Amino acid sequence: METEPQNNAFNAPKPYACWSCGAHISAEDNYCRKCGKGQGPFVDWYYKHWGLVLLALGCGPFVLYFVWRSPIVSRNAKWVYTAVISLFTWYVVSAFYRFWMLFQTMLGGMPQY
Repeated sequence: METEPQNNAFNAPKPYACWSCGAHISAEDNYCRKCGKGQGPFVDWYYKHWGLVLLALGCGPFVLYFVWRSPIVSRNAKWVYTAVISLFTWYVVSAFYRFWMLFQTMLGGMPQY
């Protein structure tokens, strides 16, 4: 006599946790029922790789908040993003500083009235 397995504490499907709020969600949920955040491929665009690159070009170092909150990006990739964005920010700031010093030098050579 065969019986069908029952869902009990020993063989119940394991609950998943929402990456944002930590609430228990089932495996087939695309969005968290508590906070409404997307799960898996339904994560917002600014947490995906292409969204982070786009934001980095427009927002500079402020995108690091989204990099470290992203559930898609691995921990090693987060460190790479942080290093690249920091170097890019340093380069842009130093270029503006050099331009400002050149501008000040050019104005310093002009007669003042």
